[in-house]
Amino acid sequence: MQKQFLFLWLFIGVRLAFAQAPELNVPSAKYTTPTWKAKWITHPDLSGGEHAVVLFRKKFSLIDHPQQFIISISADNHYRLYVNGKKVGFGPQLSDIRHWRYETIDIAPFLQAGENVLAAEVINWGYFRFFGMQSVHTGLVINGFSEKEQIVNTQGGTWKTFWNKALHEKPVHWRVANPDIIGGFYACNPTDSLVAADYPWDWEQLNFNDAAWKESLFLENASAFGGSFGWVLEPRNVPQQSQTEERLSKIARTEGIQVTPAFLEGKSSLLIPANAKVSILIDQTFLTTGYPELKFSGGHNARIKISYAENLFNPDKSKGDRNDITGKKLVGYQDVILADGGQNRHFQPSWLRTFRFVQIDVNTQNEPLSLDDFFNHKTLSSIPVKAKFSADSPMYGKIFDLCHRTVELCTQDYFLSDAYYETMQYLGDSKVHIPVWQSMTGNDWHTRNALQQFHYSRLPDGNLTSCYPLKSTFVHPTYSVIWVDMVYDYLKYSGDKAYTQQFLSGIQQTLAGFDALIQPNGLAGPTSWNYFVDWYVESTQGGLGPGHKGVNSAVVTLHYVHALQSAAKIFQTFGRSAEATQYLTRANFIKNKVYEQCFDAKRGIFAERPDKSFYDQHTNILAVLTDAAPVSLHKSILNKILSEEDISPATYYYRYYLFEAIHKAQVPELFELAQKPWEELVNLNLTTALERFESGKKATRSECHPWSTAPAYFYFKTIAGIEPTGLGFSTIKIAPKLGKNNKVEGLYPTPFGEINFKISRQSGGGVQAELNIPSQIKGQFIWAGKTVPLKPGPQQINLD
Repeated sequence: MQKQFLFLWLFIGVRLAFAQAPELNVPSAKYTTPTWKAKWITHPDLSGGEHAVVLFRKKFSLIDHPQQFIISISADNHYRLYVNGKKVGFGPQLSDIRHWRYETIDIAPFLQAGENVLAAEVINWGYFRFFGMQSVHTGLVINGFSEKEQIVNTQGGTWKTFWNKALHEKPVHWRVANPDIIGGFYACNPTDSLVAADYPWDWEQLNFNDAAWKESLFLENASAFGGSFGWVLEPRNVPQQSQTEERLSKIARTEGIQVTPAFLEGKSSLLIPANAKVSILIDQTFLTTGYPELKFSGGHNARIKISYAENLFNPDKSKGDRNDITGKKLVGYQDVILADGGQNRHFQPSWLRTFRFVQIDVNTQNEPLSLDDFFNHKTLSSIPVKAKFSADSPMYGKIFDLCHRTVELCTQDYFLSDAYYETMQYLGDSKVHIPVWQSMTGNDWHTRNALQQFHYSRLPDGNLTSCYPLKSTFVHPTYSVIWVDMVYDYLKYSGDKAYTQQFLSGIQQTLAGFDALIQPNGLAGPTSWNYFVDWYVESTQGGLGPGHKGVNSAVVTLHYVHALQSAAKIFQTFGRSAEATQYLTRANFIKNKVYEQCFDAKRGIFAERPDKSFYDQHTNILAVLTDAAPVSLHKSILNKILSEEDISPATYYYRYYLFEAIHKAQVPELFELAQKPWEELVNLNLTTALERFESGKKATRSECHPWSTAPAYFYFKTIAGIEPTGLGFSTIKIAPKLGKNNKVEGLYPTPFGEINFKISRQSGGGVQAELNIPSQIKGQFIWAGKTVPLKPGPQQINLD
């Protein structure tokens, strides 16, 4: 896939708003060294695991302006790097201690002949750190690639350091009577509290006086004995995120002050009088994520609170129409600043903030405060989202935009499960996130990273942790076998057997571990972990239908069958027919047992368990996908589960599998019915996708959840009918199923370039298609039983 790299980096360059140095080791690691001469350093007063913001500086002289100056950098937990006062990078990419990432960049464009300074801010969020963030000790390491660059190597005593106690953590309380957030489990980093009087302003600038700072302390070697005493370093494998300046849209309401649009436009400051109490609610009108920056002056001892929320709440914790703010209030996490009265102050949070609404509450004392500017540094993956889709039914375009924004915001340097509450990389969530992201970008670097990181998480029993990287231990055996499906999806999408090969032994171990849970009756048995399927509407327990813990569950069992079928295809691709046959034989045996015990002949659908006490869409969807249901019943089963009222519905996440079943059974007339929940999101003026169905039983939670973005992927796969028929998109078919639409058009990125399409149904049942196919792709266009070969480049197809 080398052909897309130069093109991609051109796009990345356009998206960068600050002077960021591109990562040199992506997509291939060219600048590596087996032995680092640099050492990990820290501040001498740190214990190691406490919350701390530590600043590091290194002054050095150069005779000439260098043409190249390559360094590698990493930190624990997180760093921001400045060269001569300019921010040039941040990281490291999230990973675990045994695969700790470092960035490699060329900082030559930011250097000068004479005096220079490298400055790094390193933050450790301490006990309350992000659940997905492992840690050893607060530290920094910078290694010059060649001898000339080793002047900046981190070594004990060669860098100056300062423990910046002006910044404190502000834990987000969610397990208390009056929580800071509504919706439960919060797994992201704490927010920030800044005491401006204690902050060493301009510390990153060349002329800052650091004479009172302490000498850095040696912490650990970067490598030792073929591994490390601490972090085992590996190069970053996806590009650093881009950051672009994003102005905020409008003032929604104010208390105690009038605010003109010029403030949000950056054209005028806002003066808040002494001894005043004001509140300013800002509506961005759509969800976004990034690092908002507040610039302010004066206002000695003024207290500034900045609160962020995806949307506003009614008194009963519901949200309703997101554009209607009447009687609603903002409940969300907050940053707090105590001003010192100085000029040209600024605040940026230490970690991502996600919001549609921001509220600034100010209490001034005896001095007026000037809010000079407020805007967002929007932060996304640098990989450009290029896909486009529209139809003559406007709802399709609106749902596509909603899914597009969700996936884009939730792809940073890894796949985020949601943008506000957790920001972790979950396995089952990524099963949906990956195909949508790939259909938006034509790029699989994040996919490779996710598959590999989940592979790193494997436990001795074959299970993978449900999200990874992770400082805790969450395990759902259903997610473990879904990873096998994801490996097959990657192989089919990329055709990359060399990369897939590393997972074969892991697939065997994971399947063997799950097979040990299968009872003599062929159905799943008890596990010391918890199964997870979906957020069932009727259930108050996590992830399963009401009334049981997954024992004898047809849907849990069929997830294993599906993984066995995926494994058979993988091993067959590698010419390992014996293993492929073994997996297929086992899959056939188990799915037949499910049919014997759970198919209800009277109703013509599957029950979720043999006692036939509960019926859900989930079991029947997987019965279609695994062929546990005879092919002759596929259409009738899907029709029944979407029309009969006593069947538990699949929510947003599991409708990925529903769309897949509709595609497999060739019943596109059901597509519109399956996407009804997304139409409701559009009607309620959401701009991103919810985590789960809203109901009175469970509090509203994440509003930016990529596991709920399946329609966008199936607009290409089913509606436009574009899908690979051979490994790696070398061959495709375009077999559109327009449904209620008479016209669709768009741009579909693939690993070989973009497919442009405009497909129209003609009177009398014919079709006209205008296509532009990348030169390396071959395939067929199929309509109403007629087939036309595709050729490279632009072409027009007319069929009666």
